[in-house]
Parts: sequence; structure tokens; C-alpha cells
Amino acid sequence: MSHGSHSTPVAVTGIGVVSPLGIGRAAFWSALRDGQSGIAPVEGLACHSGLPRIAATVGELAAKELIASPHYRRMDRLSRMVVAASRLALDDARVTLDRVPGDRVGVVFGTSFGDMRDSVAHLERVFTRGPASASPMVFPNLVMNAPAGYVAMEGAFTGVNFTVAQAEVTGEQAVALGCDVARSGRADLVLAGAGDELVPIFAEVYHRARALAGQRGGREWSSPYDRGRSGIVLGEGAAMLVLEPVAAARARGATIYACIEDSRIFAVPAPRYDWPARADAALSALRALTADGGVQLILGAANSSRRLDACELALFGGLAAESAEVRVTSIKGAVGEFGAAGVLTIAAGCLAVHEQAVPPLCHLDEPEDGTRIRLAERRATPMRIDRALVCGLARGGAGAALTLRAAGGETTDEHR
Repeated sequence: MSHGSHSTPVAVTGIGVVSPLGIGRAAFWSALRDGQSGIAPVEGLACHSGLPRIAATVGELAAKELIASPHYRRMDRLSRMVVAASRLALDDARVTLDRVPGDRVGVVFGTSFGDMRDSVAHLERVFTRGPASASPMVFPNLVMNAPAGYVAMEGAFTGVNFTVAQAEVTGEQAVALGCDVARSGRADLVLAGAGDELVPIFAEVYHRARALAGQRGGREWSSPYDRGRSGIVLGEGAAMLVLEPVAAARARGATIYACIEDSRIFAVPAPRYDWPARADAALSALRALTADGGVQLILGAANSSRRLDACELALFGGLAAESAEVRVTSIKGAVGEFGAAGVLTIAAGCLAVHEQAVPPLCHLDEPEDGTRIRLAERRATPMRIDRALVCGLARGGAGAALTLRAAGGETTDEHR
């Protein structure tokens, strides 16, 4: 990852989203801007206690309309979401692929768990029927880098191909690595992003950890930074970004949603399977990242858990104490919590600086007591945003942050 405070910015010229808020950049931003939430009643996830009753799931996806490859029939559900997000991103960027050699297109993909739906079915079959029952047609989808491979095959991309897995900061680290690939000159265009799917076994795991909303009392809902928050609501989704050198993007007249300036990866003390209680150790890294001009918007990873939200409020309070103009938000109340959710936060951050509006905290009723920072409203609010910080924290103490700067002088036409 980048370590200097003056890294060469990378342009985000395409945003492809498959999310609980909608499919495509425009649908995602429209719903987020209006304070809508993708969290809704869901069947098929409930444990013996009856929880969870709600989740943020991706609706009907017309993947076949977005995927031309004959590999479509063999793709697992997660790979279909990721390949569809890649196609949406490329269409959004108006990239003419026949003008970009395949070996100059890189793919950097992140996932915390990969194709869990088929993995669970595969293991159940092997454990109950024996090894001979394993399907050689399914097995290739079980490796973590299967979605990245399908993206490459869909576009005949033979350049750099990486897969990243780092718990709840997987999305942030994948995009940061994609920027490094673009800066290094190893690719003229990079598709970078992440995705994870929601399956019943996740509900069971979180339920046993007593981490789900409503398990320890209170309502079953998701409201980051709210005084009455009661635990997380699970989600799923994928997003892919088109990354290019700024000069190349401007030369072809592309819309530049934002420029990713720099990134940091860091770690703070935390239990192995829980979020940190304090993240003071991250302050020096974040201050170095934002030293040149500060930020007007911070997009955190708060997920309505007592521990992580309190940790972020303290961390961002220390970072933003010198400026009353900073706004803090999290989109987890709209998209739920999942390993790769940070990539949707990055997409929201890019659109925030492009549209000059603060993404809302869609379910915020009463801010946590003693909050020293100014939180977002329940609907998007216009605001001058020259620079934004995306900061993620994961169970076990892993962290990642990126700075986004608004681009000037680019086209602003609406297209998918």
C-alpha cells in the first residue's frame, strides 16, 4: 500500500454496484441520497431463536443481461454479482475495450469468504455421502479468486490479477491495492472492488456470537452511532471501480467521480474475533493521511454494534476535533454489515465528492451521548466536499483508510 503522503492520485471513472439499495450507480446513489435502506424482512436465515428476521439482501439480478461469457452457466452467485458489477463499471466509464490491450487491464478483487453458498453445499455432500460425491464442475468456484478469474475471462483481461481477503477491511484494501497497481504502471486500467454474499451459516455464526441486532435487548434494526443501537444487521453486495491515471482519464474526456489520493493500512489492539474498543493507535496514520488540507467528510465502518461505533466516535472525535466543519457518516444502516461492505462505502464516498452531498445516516434517531463530532442527517445534505476520508476497522484490529479528492473540470452527464 502507499506510504507517502504525496502519492500520485488515481481517477475513479466508473462505478458498478450490485447492492441491497439497487443495481447500478444511479440506483444506488438515488436510494442512498434519499435516506432509504436496503434492510427488510427476509426468510431463510432465521436461527432457532427466530433471529434474524431482517437483512440487507440483493434483489433480483438480471445477470444474464450483463454477462456475455459462455461461462455464465458455471458461475456461482457471488461471481455473477462481481462480473455484473464489473460490466456496469466499464459501461459507466465508457471504456472502449478494443482500444485497451487485454494485458494492460488489471483486476484486483476482494472477498472475505468467497463462494460460501456452494462451499457449504459441497462440504455437506462430501461429509454425508463421501468424497466420491464431490462435483468437479463446482469445485473451481470454491476458491477465493474465482470471481476475479471470471471477471478476467469475461473481458479477456490477461494483466495483473489479485485477490485480497482481510475481514471487514477487505474492500478498502482491494481498492488501495488497485490504486497501487495503477500508479506502478503495470496496467493502463484497473478494475478494483470486492463482494460477499449472505448465506444462512453466517446468520448462525453471528447468532452464536450474540452479535445480531436485538439479541441483547432493544429493537432489531441497524442505526450506526445511535444511542439505542442494539447490534448488527447482516448484508451482502458487490461493487467494482474503474481506476485510471488522471491524465489518461482527462485525455479521453471521462467523468472523474473522485481522485483517490493515498491510502494507509494499520492495526490497533483488539480481541481476535471482536472489534477494537479503542483505536488511538490509528490516529497518527490518519493524521498523516489527512495532514495536507484536512477533510470535510469522514465515512466510517460503524455497523450499529456497541463496541465498534463507540470506538469510531472516539477516533473520529480525536481526528476532527480541530474542525467543526467535518461531517461523519456510515452507510451500514442502509446496506448492512458484511466483509466487503467497505467497497460500497468507497463508492458512496466517490459519489459524495462528485455530487457535493453528505450521505445520510438513514436510521439515526438519537446520537450517542457525548458525541464530539457532527453526524450526518437522515437524508443527504448539500455540502462543499473537497476531500473525504474512508476509514475501515475490522475484527482483530486490522484497519485501512483512503483519501478521496473531488475532481474539477470533468464532464457530469448522467449515464449508467
